[in-house]
Amino acid sequence: MVDTHAHINPRELTDVDAKIKEINELEYLKYVINVGLDYETSKYSIELSNREEKFYSVIGIHPLYEGTLESISELYDQSDSSKIVGIGETGLDNSSDLELQESKFHESIDLANNTHLPLVIHSNNTNYECIRIIKSHKPKHGFVFHCFQPNLEVLDYIMEMGGFISVGTPITRVNAKKSLEVIKNVDINQLLIELDYPFMSEDTMKDGKNVFNRIRELRGFEFKELEYILDNNAKRLFRRMK
Repeated sequence: MVDTHAHINPRELTDVDAKIKEINELEYLKYVINVGLDYETSKYSIELSNREEKFYSVIGIHPLYEGTLESISELYDQSDSSKIVGIGETGLDNSSDLELQESKFHESIDLANNTHLPLVIHSNNTNYECIRIIKSHKPKHGFVFHCFQPNLEVLDYIMEMGGFISVGTPITRVNAKKSLEVIKNVDINQLLIELDYPFMSEDTMKDGKNVFNRIRELRGFEFKELEYILDNNAKRLFRRMK
């Protein structure tokens, strides 16, 4: 599988080198898209992706983190961008002031459009607000709602606009009724898998397989068929991947 959203960096992990080694040794995990939260983690993500074949990078300013999109744009211009596959994560989070976040969200869309890259959207209890913004200020090269908070109406809007959703460990929980309805109703060609390590996952080996197998059970696909579909979805959105 392709893990389309992780945060592998020294700020989040006490022994980041050990985690990188573990990921490199996982045969089932083809690629990891490592996502920046601010300038420093975005810079590290680029460096890691250029050093390690299995890693790709997404760069940006998380809605709850400090930083400017100007600094991210300069980082992009000054770096080897061949393995930068997206801009983000960006979006809105209702735990903080939304007005300032909206401004950064708009700037992130502009950067994604200018670099011809897809947008990775963080939407914490702000699905409708994010939909409103991308309807009026559309990402031209695709987008994904990462760690999608289950809402079938919002799912319909995303699918109509040709966007993607990504899901992770929440769909494996016993009480995940709404998430399971999303899996049953999403266009399988607009679905991605993520682990959001270390925030939403503790065990990359176990959790990745559990998420994949839960989707397979709910949708009735053979293993190889679902593997092909999900990997192809990731490569269709993140077009710079091999």
